[in-house]
Amino acid sequence: MRRTKLEQNILFLDEDNACLSLMAESMAKHMSPPKIRIFSAGVKPGQIPPEVLRVLQEIGVEPSASTTKSIDQVPANDIDLVVSFGDAYKACRSLPSKAKVEKWAIPNPMRASNESPADLSAFRRGRDEIDQRVAALFLDHWRHVS
Repeated sequence: MRRTKLEQNILFLDEDNACLSLMAESMAKHMSPPKIRIFSAGVKPGQIPPEVLRVLQEIGVEPSASTTKSIDQVPANDIDLVVSFGDAYKACRSLPSKAKVEKWAIPNPMRASNESPADLSAFRRGRDEIDQRVAALFLDHWRHVS
């Protein structure tokens, strides 16, 4: 999706803020342009599995948080772009109508059907896909920086 203006406040949203949205927030904070505010939240915050922390550290990204957050803990009214993993955005009535919503269909590695939670390959696949998509969010900005 090509943008004419880079949104200033981005929220990564999923069901529990324990895996996908937390990885996205961490990677976005690692590579975002100046003046961009990055948040993540979950509809019902859960526990962060150690695999999430490990796969982030493998690529030199520090986790953005040590605990999960609910949508009530972010400035929802200031959000310009909501990146929703699955249909999490449908469960959030507090999102402003001005916010654009992008749905990223990335399988949650914590629910991988054939793999145990301890299998890092599912977490790495999710991390790598998020990494590519987050980089694409900021590509136009960095392309024009001299």
